[in-house]
Amino acid sequence: MGIEKVLENLEELFRQWGISSRDWVFTAQYAFRLLGYDVEVREGHLNIQVNKTKIPWEVGEALETHPPINTECSKEYLRFQEKTGFEFDIAPVFPGDFKRKAKFTVLYNLPNKKQIRVQTPEGGLEELDIILALCTDMGWGVEKGFRVMPSVEDQWRALLKKKETGLAKKYEKLIKKYSYFRKVKKQSVLRDLTKVVEFNGIVASKGKVKGIVNVILNPEATKKFEKGEILVTTMTSPKFTVFYKKTSAIVTDSGGMLCHAAIVAREMNVPCIIGTKIATKVLKDGDYIEVDANSGIVKKIVCPK
Repeated sequence: MGIEKVLENLEELFRQWGISSRDWVFTAQYAFRLLGYDVEVREGHLNIQVNKTKIPWEVGEALETHPPINTECSKEYLRFQEKTGFEFDIAPVFPGDFKRKAKFTVLYNLPNKKQIRVQTPEGGLEELDIILALCTDMGWGVEKGFRVMPSVEDQWRALLKKKETGLAKKYEKLIKKYSYFRKVKKQSVLRDLTKVVEFNGIVASKGKVKGIVNVILNPEATKKFEKGEILVTTMTSPKFTVFYKKTSAIVTDSGGMLCHAAIVAREMNVPCIIGTKIATKVLKDGDYIEVDANSGIVKKIVCPK
């Protein structure tokens, strides 16, 4: 399905949720491409800013939000995913900030005559500065900075290609400001991971459980997941929803206190340890582990008979 058709479906979904086209903005790489810039995109993933007061569920502390599991909005969101092949993250924005951000948008006419707001590169520059500043253990996690920086550089090159040198220089300044995410490489783990029986991470949601590991690297692959198993993955997204309903705990390689896995785990009151860096390398399907999300420790233990 083409991006314009996807956006028509998204606009219709938001209207069902009571969110008018005045109250949301289409952002990030797909928005850049929609406006004619030659950039790479994260296939099947959209980024949306929404006036926080218009979101029809409790948002709380989240920097990104999705419909709460087992709600009608969640079911409609899953139907949208199935129909379009796209998922999306919603960034809640306070009304005052949203009004200011709306100045850096243009109205885009969809084929069905509906109009949506699309973020301009000027708005994207400000947004990227905010995002990179939040790529910490207490925010989205440092790993996100490494994932975002290539997009910043891609947008900078696209601006140069269009000879928009003034704005390109501002992007170049942003790249220099967060050069940490270009120069620093993830440290390689020198120890033999096959011998690791205990490791730690960041406590995102407290609790303590024991159970069988099920490693999910691709949420769209057909794989059986039994109720009570422990979800182990690199990072989560809305496509993991089907597993959240069954898992007894979540353990991830990456992420910070406000990442998707952390927010969902607290919402569901499920023990969660994030940012372990090595969970998917140490653990395998069928391992029996203890997730102590009070102290942040994951430990392989002997399975009871």
